[in-house]
Amino acid sequence: MENLQDVLPADLLEILQDAAPALDCRSRERLAAGIEALLDENRDLAARAARAELERDALLAAVGRQGFVYDADGGVITAGPGEEDRIARALLGRQDVSLRYPGGEPVPPGDLPGYRALRGERLSSCRYTVHDPGGEDLHVVVSASPVVTDGAVSGAAVTWQDVTGEERTRRRLAEANTLLEGLFENLGDIVGIQLPDRTILRYNRAGYEMLGMTPEEVEGWKCYNLIGRAAPCSVCATELAVASKKREVVEKFVPELGRYLECRSSPILDEKGEVAFIVEQLYDVTDRRRAEDELRESEATARALLNAPSEIIALLDRDGRLIEINETTTRRFARSREDLIGRNIFQLFPPDEAAAYAARLKEVVASGRPARFEDAWGGRLYDVVLYPAADERGDVIRVAAIARDVTGKKRGEDALRKRTHDLNERVKELSILYEISRIIERRSETSLDEVFHEIIRVLSTGWQYPEDTVARITVHGRRFATERFTETPWRQASPIVVLGETVGMVEICYLHERPERDEGPFLAEERALLDTVARRLGSMMERFQAWDSLEKSESQFREIMQQSFDMIYTCYHEGGIAYISPAVTRILGYAPDEIVGRRCRDFVVPSSLPAWEEGRAKISCGEPVEGLEIEFRRKDGSVTHLELNESPIIRDLSVIGVHVVGRDITDRKQNERLRQRAFEQIERNIEQFAILGDHIRQPLQVILGMTELIDDGGATGRIREQVDRINGYITALDRGWIESRQVREFLRRHELA
Repeated sequence: MENLQDVLPADLLEILQDAAPALDCRSRERLAAGIEALLDENRDLAARAARAELERDALLAAVGRQGFVYDADGGVITAGPGEEDRIARALLGRQDVSLRYPGGEPVPPGDLPGYRALRGERLSSCRYTVHDPGGEDLHVVVSASPVVTDGAVSGAAVTWQDVTGEERTRRRLAEANTLLEGLFENLGDIVGIQLPDRTILRYNRAGYEMLGMTPEEVEGWKCYNLIGRAAPCSVCATELAVASKKREVVEKFVPELGRYLECRSSPILDEKGEVAFIVEQLYDVTDRRRAEDELRESEATARALLNAPSEIIALLDRDGRLIEINETTTRRFARSREDLIGRNIFQLFPPDEAAAYAARLKEVVASGRPARFEDAWGGRLYDVVLYPAADERGDVIRVAAIARDVTGKKRGEDALRKRTHDLNERVKELSILYEISRIIERRSETSLDEVFHEIIRVLSTGWQYPEDTVARITVHGRRFATERFTETPWRQASPIVVLGETVGMVEICYLHERPERDEGPFLAEERALLDTVARRLGSMMERFQAWDSLEKSESQFREIMQQSFDMIYTCYHEGGIAYISPAVTRILGYAPDEIVGRRCRDFVVPSSLPAWEEGRAKISCGEPVEGLEIEFRRKDGSVTHLELNESPIIRDLSVIGVHVVGRDITDRKQNERLRQRAFEQIERNIEQFAILGDHIRQPLQVILGMTELIDDGGATGRIREQVDRINGYITALDRGWIESRQVREFLRRHELA
């Protein structure tokens, strides 16, 4: 009777008839009908059970789970697909594999999910690790429920899902988050996250160190409150980024911090396209800005000194093209500097003269020795010097041409000696300038190479597959690469930009194909990291270039001042005289070391202090001072007169010192005093001549009157004759006095007396 659904009704009825022969016909019919109905119900139950089993397997497959059912004694009634799977064997307590908790502890046999469910427990999405000594560990999520019939546990159902791939992804994501958090915290620049209304959520370590505050003190404040402001900055990168929904960059001076900052605000948009957060990056560019200011100041000073001489000064290349000129050159050729720079100088002369000059230039380039000659241009005579500047190999790469108008040198030996001295000084100055240029061009780049090598060693460790990652930095054609570097199709690159110009590239390659991510096999965060590295390399090279340019300009300026005939010095309000040229020894008798660190006021004669203080007041207001005449006390106690031309040194909108050029005018002042005394004596003599004429006329009138009393006509006539003669002398003297007064008035009108 175990397979009752397979028995035919007639056969069953025949069996019953044999068992109950006494039944009447009607009873047998009713019994047959009942048996038929019972068999139909039995067949329906069997079909429903088969269908339920199929639905169970389909449901488990649909949710990605497998399972099996225990009876009340712990025996497995049915198992889902994959009964021989390692996970199924571990859940059933087989010896070849073991089920472990996430921490690594093994699960005792009595605590297997199925047995716990038979004890009435319900397990929902519990995580376990299946340890297989012969293979890799698997991660599984298990649920178990008791089957309760009539209030008693009659079995248990256990389902599981293999989440090994999900667990690996979760762990990689956790590692990536840890890496990103480490990068965020250890970035040298200040990075902050804020809401669109500028409320600070957090900063990285550099931000808290800059503010001198803890995360708890910063959280919830507005960014402008942290520097003591009650309102936002007038120009705010965050405000611009919220409006434009793209990254905005603003560079500004922050007085509260005393620093120049480059603020970069990058918006993070939500699923609706609205700004949810702002990532703010702050770069301290104070050193760069100050280096640029000092470079501009040094270049302006150097150009002023170059334009000060009256000579024509030009710097040529080997072929005669103009590289640099002073203002005298532009005036001489009646062309602008922009028109002359880059032009071949021989195009400015007639063909026959140009051929002669080209031959002299070629001779200087070939011999490496300077050449000096005289030539006539436009009716003027010039003393011309061609001075070569060589590189570290001794090859001439530049030629300095200095042409001085010496038309009037024949007028006197003194003028000739002075102009020759000036010309020699200019030649020495230019030779020092281009010697410094040669040294700077020969400067070793070892430090930069070390930086590039160090970066290339650690760069590849920041990517997903460091064992398969190679990197290369290319700068100005030079390459710094890891040992196995090979350019492959799986490549990321970012340009190195210096002062707006692309000078190189940072490249990352995978040696083998990897799964597709945000950018090929690379993550978006890896792109951001690569771009940041490239920007930092560009900023570093900009700083190196700024330092090199500043050092070159300062050296050129110092060498020119060292050779100056006038006394040149730089004085700062806080530290006194920082530099003074060697001319101080000739003018004041002190060595430069005896002056540095002292105040210039200490050497001013007390009678000149009012004029000195008036000049200081103008300098404090940022105004230059020209032609200030001050008396200074020399080392030997004597007094010398100096004419000072002063320019204020301005930094961060404040006057911090002064540049001074002092010229010794003692001889000129003495000559002025002697000339004044001579004119005063002339005036006294003129007045005495007028008085003397009056004094002589009075006795003559007496003598003339006395002759009227003498009877001797011959004597009287002779006396009258002599009196008339004396009167003639006096009249001539009066005419000379009038002419002398006219000369004196002329001299006064023309400031000669």
